[in-house]
Amino acid sequence: MKEAELKKFFDKRGLVLFDSALGSALFAAGYPASAGTEKANLTHKETLFDIHKKNVKAGSDAITSNSFGVTRMYMQGERESALELLTESVKIARQAAPEEGEVLVCLGLGPAGVLFDSPENVSYKEAEDAFSAQAEAGARAGADFILLETFSDKKEIIIAAAAAKGASGLPVIGTMTFNEDGFSFMGATPAEFVKEALDCGFFGIGANCSLGPMEMIPIAEEILNSAEGTPVLVQPNAGQPVHKDGRTLYKITAEEFSSGAEKLIDLGISAIGGCCGTTPEMISAVRGIIDSRRKRNE
Repeated sequence: MKEAELKKFFDKRGLVLFDSALGSALFAAGYPASAGTEKANLTHKETLFDIHKKNVKAGSDAITSNSFGVTRMYMQGERESALELLTESVKIARQAAPEEGEVLVCLGLGPAGVLFDSPENVSYKEAEDAFSAQAEAGARAGADFILLETFSDKKEIIIAAAAAKGASGLPVIGTMTFNEDGFSFMGATPAEFVKEALDCGFFGIGANCSLGPMEMIPIAEEILNSAEGTPVLVQPNAGQPVHKDGRTLYKITAEEFSSGAEKLIDLGISAIGGCCGTTPEMISAVRGIIDSRRKRNE
């Protein structure tokens, strides 16, 4: 998909609805948390297909491949298996998406999970090579665009975007994760990220993870204030997690999530979805808000 086609898709929908979390849905379906979610692309294909289908039924305009941790695997030397898992993740999502472009498939890629230029001599050049290979494989498998998500190092996400776009020709959306104090783990602010991202060919920018929808509001405001018309995607968690008996639980309801999502929509974002702990039921609740607003404006 070309950027002009993705822009047409965004413009037609007015507000693009992404999907809910894959990892927590897998765990809820009985997949062992210790196994590494990407391996489910080979061992639990039907489960992943069903999760994607539930999000499609809930009203998602875009669903994300189960490939977030592939970058880390690739950087650790598991190149062949990493690309195989990535390819399968896109194929599963592609099979779950309706035909004729009604629902797009994005290749979801996370950060390398390392401190760059460290004593271990992990370099940004190695990451660049990894993102290029992943993006190329994802494009071949049928991804419509690329989502770089949950980054905390603004230099890494900018390098990743250039590499991914150059290798695949696909549009790239990039989202960083910020704490409630307004800083990423590596000390970047939303405004600093946007300032550098605007010159680097991103189709869209935004924030995901770490915070619930209400806590995400000031982060989204800061991004929007600097975005200069670039589409903004926000994907909050299902509130703050509670750790009990070795499990991570999210207590927020679909109604509470959609209420917070509506406040984010009021800010003027272009797309919204869910990160950790979110469910298709939450996506369906947000879909209801979007459709209700659309009817009122007709």
